[in-house]
Amino acid sequence: MLSITPEAADKLRTALEPGDVVRVGVTSGGCSGYRYSLAIEDSPRADDIVVEFDEVKVCMDADSSDMLSHTVVHYEDDPWSPGFKFSNVKATGTCGCGSSFSQAQSCPSNEEQPAGE
Repeated sequence: MLSITPEAADKLRTALEPGDVVRVGVTSGGCSGYRYSLAIEDSPRADDIVVEFDEVKVCMDADSSDMLSHTVVHYEDDPWSPGFKFSNVKATGTCGCGSSFSQAQSCPSNEEQPAGE
């Protein structure tokens, strides 16, 4: 499951209005194939997965949730590149700036078949 550090939750909380949720997702694009997304929305969608971190409600669609499992969202107050950073252990590659990633996809045709089948 996705997790958010206390520093990231604090930064998000300052931007939220009562009732707002944070949408974290994955979209196609970027140098490496997928790009992280983070947005503030009024409410979750009917089929969202919703989790809460330090009073911040985070919602994700099922596909993004799968790709973001074991990902940590943190906030760096670095003077050269401040912002939210994603650490995804399932990423098999990232672009130079870290804003996009690639991930090996599980495909039944790639799995080992028993001999004789």
